[in-house]
Amino acid sequence: MIKALNRLTLKSEHHGHNRFVADVLTIATGTFAAQAISFGFTPLLTRIYGPDSFGAMAAFMALLNIISPMSTLGFSSAIVIPAERKCAAAVARLSLLSAVLVTVLSTILVWTYLPHIADATGLESNSKLLYLIPVSVLIAAFLSVGEQMAIREGIYRIKATAYVTSTLISNVGKLAFGLLTPVALTLILNTILGRAVNGFFILWRASHSGHFDVRSWCGTTGIFKAAKAHGDFAIYRMPQSVINAASFGLPVILLTMFFNPAVAGQYSVTTLLLSAPAMLLGQSVAEVFFPKFTIAIRSNPIGATSLLQRATVVMSLLSIIPFGLIALYGDIVFPYILGDEWGKAGTFSQWVSLWMASMLISRPAVSAMAALGLQRALLIYEIAITALRAGSLFVGYRLGSEVVAVGAFSLVNVVGYVTLILFVLSKARMETGEKYV
Repeated sequence: MIKALNRLTLKSEHHGHNRFVADVLTIATGTFAAQAISFGFTPLLTRIYGPDSFGAMAAFMALLNIISPMSTLGFSSAIVIPAERKCAAAVARLSLLSAVLVTVLSTILVWTYLPHIADATGLESNSKLLYLIPVSVLIAAFLSVGEQMAIREGIYRIKATAYVTSTLISNVGKLAFGLLTPVALTLILNTILGRAVNGFFILWRASHSGHFDVRSWCGTTGIFKAAKAHGDFAIYRMPQSVINAASFGLPVILLTMFFNPAVAGQYSVTTLLLSAPAMLLGQSVAEVFFPKFTIAIRSNPIGATSLLQRATVVMSLLSIIPFGLIALYGDIVFPYILGDEWGKAGTFSQWVSLWMASMLISRPAVSAMAALGLQRALLIYEIAITALRAGSLFVGYRLGSEVVAVGAFSLVNVVGYVTLILFVLSKARMETGEKYV
């Protein structure tokens, strides 16, 4: 599969007249291959591990995903911004220094407040899993810096190949070791291993191919200047990312607290499978769209607005078929694929598919916000939508129905993403002086 990926991406590079499409195809191919691997392994894993194990892993990963954006204080997202490579290296140094500080702090917090953190996340019976948080945070930081530098340098083939390789290794580990010990710890350790392999592969291949020198990330030269130049990423982008991760982790954590880990496991597997097409197109477009839009907004603002509009329309068209089918037939498809004990996941999928479709459509708009200077607006949006998401889950809890909780949560996301898209398009038009037509 990796060789096929290399052949396809090399072929795409021959079409140099449309580099944007070629880059999107490269990332999309890698994402598709990785998601195909995960999708192929999932029916096997759901027959080895029960919903309880998936629920515990989902709660752990939800907590880790909330902390991960703090690992670099948001500065890794700014690596793509500087025009000069030496300035980007300074941002990388700043990001890694931040990661060391956050790792030390997370270690202290976990060892000091372990019982309280376990209670808050519904992991009372698996509290020792939380000792893995500090090392996971450090791995997440290195992966984030490596990925952002790869995006900056345009080495999408290396990034895609790393993602495919790490996904394969992680899933093989889950399957092989799960036959011996089918518990949550096995799932978590292999997930962390996959992230570590992903980051190492990017750094190793990129450094040896001369795209960037990892050794230049050592030291403190230029970090104060970098912190001053990109302070808005720490002030706005990092809290926004944390709140966003917290809001998406809310269903797992609250479903565990309000109902039981098995319900959270059913939900987590649903989102895992439905995020595959969203990641395939959304992440691919976002990673290529962001640097393209950033350059365009400086040199050709009107063209940048047109690029944003076209990307949004294309995402809308591409989301109809996969998510429309799941919205109609998910209650039949999911139990057939996963096994009879996963019927609740099928019901959840019909609601979650609407949310995933709206998230996919919003990816160009979200990517454009940094270049448009809308970091503060994005933070305000995340605070508001998180409150609404939490409220929707609480309504389901009060009504005693996990289906109502997931359905209300999904509809809140649909309304939120549509509102965000309209807001960004309006701001883009104002930025370029365009009028509504």
